[in-house]
Amino acid sequence: MNRIYPLFFLFQFLSFSQTIENKILPEITHYDTKSMGFGAQSWDIGQDEDGNIYIANENKVLIFDGSEWNSVATNNAMVNRSLFVKNNDSIYFGADGYFGLLNNKGYNTYDISLLNGDDKNVSESIEECWRIHEINNEAIFQTFSNLYINQGNIITKIPAPCCFKWSYKIDNDLYVNDSKHGVFKLSGTSLLPIYNNTALNPNIIGVTNIGDNLLLITDTKGLYKLDNGEAVPIDFPFSQEVKKAQIFSFLKLQDGRVALGTVSNGLYILDIDNQKIENINKLKGLQNNTVLSIFQDGEHNLWLALDYGVDYLKLNSSLKYFYDYYGKLGTTYAAIKNRDYYYVGTNQGLYYLNRDPYAETNDFELLLNGQVWNIASINNEVFVGHDTGAYTLNDKVLKKMGFSNGAWDFRNFTYRNQEFILSPNYNGVSLYEKIGDNYKEYQLKGFNKSVRYLEVDKENYIWLALRSEGLLKFRLDFNSKTLVQEAFFPLSDFEGTVLSMSKVDNEIIISSAFNSYTYSSKNNSFSKKPLGDNKGYSPRILKKNNEIWYLDNTNVVVENDDEVINLQELQDQLVPDVLNAFTIDDKHELIPIYNGFSVYVRDNITSIKDATNNVLIRDFVSVNSNVSYSEKSEIPFQDNDLKIKYSLPIFGKKVTYQSKVNDQEWNNWTTSTEHTFYNLKEGDYTFYVKAKYDDVLKESAFSFTIKPPIYRTKFAYALYVLLIAGIVLLANSVNRYKMKKQEIKLLKQKEEKLKKQEEEYKAQRLEQERKIIELKNSKLEDEIKAKSRELTQIAYVNLNKNKILKKIRDRIVKIQESSKNRSQDRNYTDLKRLVEYYITDKESKLFKINFDKSHQDFYERLSKQYPSLTSKDLRLCAYLKMNLSSKEIAPLLGISPQSVDVNRHKLRKKLNLGSDDNLTHFLVSF
Repeated sequence: MNRIYPLFFLFQFLSFSQTIENKILPEITHYDTKSMGFGAQSWDIGQDEDGNIYIANENKVLIFDGSEWNSVATNNAMVNRSLFVKNNDSIYFGADGYFGLLNNKGYNTYDISLLNGDDKNVSESIEECWRIHEINNEAIFQTFSNLYINQGNIITKIPAPCCFKWSYKIDNDLYVNDSKHGVFKLSGTSLLPIYNNTALNPNIIGVTNIGDNLLLITDTKGLYKLDNGEAVPIDFPFSQEVKKAQIFSFLKLQDGRVALGTVSNGLYILDIDNQKIENINKLKGLQNNTVLSIFQDGEHNLWLALDYGVDYLKLNSSLKYFYDYYGKLGTTYAAIKNRDYYYVGTNQGLYYLNRDPYAETNDFELLLNGQVWNIASINNEVFVGHDTGAYTLNDKVLKKMGFSNGAWDFRNFTYRNQEFILSPNYNGVSLYEKIGDNYKEYQLKGFNKSVRYLEVDKENYIWLALRSEGLLKFRLDFNSKTLVQEAFFPLSDFEGTVLSMSKVDNEIIISSAFNSYTYSSKNNSFSKKPLGDNKGYSPRILKKNNEIWYLDNTNVVVENDDEVINLQELQDQLVPDVLNAFTIDDKHELIPIYNGFSVYVRDNITSIKDATNNVLIRDFVSVNSNVSYSEKSEIPFQDNDLKIKYSLPIFGKKVTYQSKVNDQEWNNWTTSTEHTFYNLKEGDYTFYVKAKYDDVLKESAFSFTIKPPIYRTKFAYALYVLLIAGIVLLANSVNRYKMKKQEIKLLKQKEEKLKKQEEEYKAQRLEQERKIIELKNSKLEDEIKAKSRELTQIAYVNLNKNKILKKIRDRIVKIQESSKNRSQDRNYTDLKRLVEYYITDKESKLFKINFDKSHQDFYERLSKQYPSLTSKDLRLCAYLKMNLSSKEIAPLLGISPQSVDVNRHKLRKKLNLGSDDNLTHFLVSF
């Protein structure tokens, strides 16, 4: 039995910067697997050559590509305890009673092969498979009772001497530890004893190497170095705390440190050589304090399989964080180290950090309540800019410098070889003069606005920057304590919407938009120089040794001789207008963020340019049918709406993507990991996708073909040709038949046309004859009308003749009665007889008869429509239709003209005519 010799490494108290190192943590990402629909407990983690992460989680194997989680159910009744990723096509898993292989069939589709199956000779009882390794291309499964070696589908079983606890691969060798007989090394199918100590054997849970020696890790008894067969205990800070927490899992990291997962206090990362240890537990951000498994991925970052959930620790990063989860510190504005003391100024006050990094009360101590805007060290003296004014700080002692409120910052000012302090504040600028151990304040006249940024140039001019207004240059009249304005450069002189002022290498530098402007005193103007859009918008520029820092409200960019580093993780955490980074030491820079602070750690990052080679195509699926297609597939036209999913499994960086199809333009950069095509036409397509993180660019291509619809295939076109030819022949035959039929039809139509033409000719002839008759009738009517008018005229003449004759007769009678000569009486009597002979109404009666006959149709139409009309009314209508006047009508009717007018009026009433209706026009048109 080997003896245990103590080995005590000399432990010296660390420098005070290690206090900050003990406070800051890597960025932690939580994956709440239970809330994601998987099991709460995870047991083992692996990664394939493409970067995909695999996790043994209850009865599933989870797969994560950086953007999407998938799972493969192995056996619903068993819990997966272990897995080993051979490559992206073959993943071994071990469960309660089973171990097997997942074969990737593409797009997260796997076939499950159980390697032990139901063979009782291989596994005679239900065993839990806790570890899987690959040695010399052979998979080895470790249970508590046996090792199972898969040799070309032949399983070889190696029983445990008593009871195996765990197994470990070191280089290309496999070590196992038995709870009773100690540590063994596998050689072929034999177990070679390495270390045996009955007092220590039950507690060993891990074996790894440090240099040429093995390191034994126990659960509650600490760490031991195996030196010439002797176990030598290793002491380190918090070793008793680690023992108490009970180590359950471990991993030797790629930088030589050892990660220890405990049952009750989370994760410890131990640097044995430098005697440094970090603890990350639930109080500091983990989901759970029980770490069941630890895995370091290709980016050198850690994955923790926890009793609840999975956590991702970004170790390989320039940034670490202190998050004020309990609200004791608040939002950080400033920090400084002075004589190994650390001070942090926040929106809640000024804090001091205990100098003993391992003290039980290692916490921030409040020195002053209220907002601390800035902390500056000038000539080894610390100044604090506070909401209530300016203070000096010596160890923990604060002393107010004057009466002004709200000190923003501090700058050294020299006048006649005497040192003064300038401080911009809420009401302008104050000048502080040191008298003994105290300071006297002078509120400078000439400027009374609140101004945050002040610089003093090499000619002792004072510059004040109002970010949204412009830049002022002042000369200090020391005797009157007045700022005399020398120049004003409005914001419009620059190109941005805001400006920032810096002093770099004793030069005044203004940045606005994406340009910097350097002041020249010779011509009192600024010369412009492009900064580029990768350094922020109107950033404040700081020089720190060989680095140039650019800080705006969303970006922190560090430029050195080799590269430009954009600290993208800080984009959503920076405090607006607190454009500053505070030097802690040569390795650390503190950057204010919401809810704590971040620390930039120089030389803390390992290049990951070869962490993964290409952008992975995760799925290529039809939107309509949900069918997945592989590369170079010929896709049916009905599935021409397609979605392609892709990812670059980089977990510690912000990844953006750009894509295009064939020779089209590239799309804009985006974080989206899918692209959807709609209504693609038939043809060949190549989808190109690029992924970018930092300055690394990865690209992949994916080709596929959309087949034409069935009606546009070659077979369809051939069928179309045959069909068209058949149609042409059929059409030709049909056309001939139709032509013959048409010919017969045309003949019939011709006959019918001739017959019709003959009938039309006869009809036209009859129509012509009818028209001739009508013309003759019309002519006769016209003649009758003319004759009627002549008769009227004759009647009128006869009436006048009778009238004249009657007058002659009357005259003769009168003469006869008056004459005394009776001898003449006989002659007058004869003359009277002659006149009376010619006075007759035969012509009048004849006229009326003929007149009525010539207007018979007119009378009938009127009588039919107006039956109340008398014969005299009808005759009057006829006279009016002939457009005779009342005087002309009167003798024809044998009445006076006045009687004619009366009859006209009565006639209007019988015809129902209004006062505006013309009687003659009515009768003419009737």
